[in-house]
Amino acid sequence: MGLEAASSRPMETLVILDLEATGLPPSQPKVTELCLVAIHRKALEGPRAAPSTGAPSQVPLPPRVTDKLCVCVAPGKACSAAASSLTGLSTAMLTAHRRPRFDSGLVGLLQAFLQRQPPPVCLVAHNGDRFDFPLLQAELVGAGLGTDALSGVFCVDSIVALRALDRSGPPRESSQRKSYSLGNVYTRLYGQAPPDTHTAEGDVLALVSICQARAQPLLHWVDTHARPFSSVKPMYEVGAVTDQEAACDTEKKTECPKLRAAPTVATSGEASPGGKKRRGRPEAPSHPRNAPGTSSLNTSHLLAMLGPLVVLTMAVALYWVPWSS
Repeated sequence: MGLEAASSRPMETLVILDLEATGLPPSQPKVTELCLVAIHRKALEGPRAAPSTGAPSQVPLPPRVTDKLCVCVAPGKACSAAASSLTGLSTAMLTAHRRPRFDSGLVGLLQAFLQRQPPPVCLVAHNGDRFDFPLLQAELVGAGLGTDALSGVFCVDSIVALRALDRSGPPRESSQRKSYSLGNVYTRLYGQAPPDTHTAEGDVLALVSICQARAQPLLHWVDTHARPFSSVKPMYEVGAVTDQEAACDTEKKTECPKLRAAPTVATSGEASPGGKKRRGRPEAPSHPRNAPGTSSLNTSHLLAMLGPLVVLTMAVALYWVPWSS
């Protein structure tokens, strides 16, 4: 990708990431929606103040200078009822809106988006180590690009980061048991539930607000704990046919529908340009396409076996003919 992989340098750009999917990891889920918001560290260090509304805690406005990428994806498998209830997305809906699968075109879009950002670039996802990062790697492998498709990019899990920052805080605060779900962290900071939960963009913006609340210590932690994204293992093994199926479903290759229709054309008798059967002639019996080739091969083998016998017969005849006369 051309992105610099120098872990000794501070992370210049944080890319807040969230994925919505068809289900939980045991079901080998597929992505239904993804959102990335790229923020330069300077924008994160100086959040804009929100106007006074009388609320007990003010949610800062997101940085003005950001790059955003939000994409819906046809998963190619059914969404679980629980996932559809949470995200508001279903396979039927995504298919009806002609959303493409997670293919090489989408990977190219992700690469181009990340390449625009000042390096080093670090992906930040809430529960990313257990869900977002391995699922993204599985989709990259399924698209035929491999686990190094985003080479030069780093990643950190914001849950791990926030827990570490709390443990390094005052003893009384660090000893309290806390939930680190996105909603609970947001509510503790701002006294209200985050809006638009379980949408990729809504969860990303909520995580941006959380990062703004502790920008300096968070950036320092990210600089010292970011790891290469290429080191993340895919969530599950991906079959070799995934690329072909995705290419057919997204109509990237026009040959796929033709190949699927070929057996129907061969057996329906409508192989003529006009698409109609010839009248007055019985249909030829259906044989495998390779029957002529097989017949020729068998004949060749037979001739090869009979050749020596013919030569031997001719030699015996020539030897005995003079004596018989």
